[in-house]
Amino acid sequence: MFNPQDFGEKLKELRIHNGYSMLSLGKAIGTSASRIKSWEMGESVPSASWIVKLSNILQVSADELLLNMLEEHAPKADKPFPKKRNVILNDLNILLHELDKKDLWELYTLAELKAMQKEVTL
Repeated sequence: MFNPQDFGEKLKELRIHNGYSMLSLGKAIGTSASRIKSWEMGESVPSASWIVKLSNILQVSADELLLNMLEEHAPKADKPFPKKRNVILNDLNILLHELDKKDLWELYTLAELKAMQKEVTL
């Protein structure tokens, strides 16, 4: 039987297992990170068209996604998963394109200062 909370946990496990952040998964299927979060929290459920997109990008069947039949190699939800470097860089790339010139310059200046601080402590 379908349970929104179980579906949300399954979606989160698969998202993390495939190296996606909420932001990058949302961009990959054409929706927002807040919608992904809502699905993962069990607050709402995706329509059939979203299920198809999710199952394709997460490389599982719709049955596996909907009926909570995880493959044995998928990670467990109770373990913490820090974002992988490539996921962080992908998210930054997406976010950078949304910044205006002034914000981009501020971010660049902050990165330079951080790099200089790192050199001083070495």
